Parts: sequence; structure tokens; C-alpha cells
Amino acid sequence: MPANWAPLQKLSNGRVEWPTGPMTGLHPNFEPTWVEAWVVQSTTGANPADTILAGPSQSTAQSSWTGFTPNQWTAAEPGWKSGDFYAGPALGISLLAMRNKTTGDHEFDWWFQPITLF
Repeated sequence: MPANWAPLQKLSNGRVEWPTGPMTGLHPNFEPTWVEAWVVQSTTGANPADTILAGPSQSTAQSSWTGFTPNQWTAAEPGWKSGDFYAGPALGISLLAMRNKTTGDHEFDWWFQPITLF
């Protein structure tokens, strides 16, 4: 797995700005070309059965990999957003495109991880 989510993600006006995490395990022959990141969060119902209801979600991307901190990914291009996030647990999901520097071929990897919004 070439990447992870940072365990704590910052909220701004009900949105995660900007999802980020360490770039780990990327083979030296590959370079990242873009990343797409989604954050989803459940809303707990008020009934005794603790029903899980649909909650906020958003997408962000990064289509240009220049100017970033080495060994880190950040999705700083806003996409869509549905609902407002609140401080607490959420799930981060990402898709990374990588280019083989020798062959020019592209590969993709994805990962998901529990995160905490603050």
C-alpha cells in the first residue's frame, strides 16, 4: 500500500480542508500522478436502536503533483460536498494513480482508513 491517511484531519466550515497523509511504501520506480480522496461520516440516529443514517460526504483531488511535500499526498482541489462534517470519527477513502518511470505504464492503488475530524 503506497499511502495512508493522517489520523487527524482539519475541518473548515463543515468541510475537510485539505485531506492529506503520508506517502509510504511507494516503489522508487513509480511516481504519483494524481490522487482522489473521499471523506464520509455517519450520523447516529436518536432512537434506542442507534440507527446509522446517511451523513456528510465530500470528494477532493490533486491532479498536479508539483509543489508538494516529499513523501506526502494532499488533495487540495475541491470536488463535491454533501452536508456538513462535524468533529468526530469518519472514514477516508483514496485512489492514487502512479506512473512507472521506466515503462510509462500507469498503476492504481486505493486505501481506506478510519480518521478523526477536528
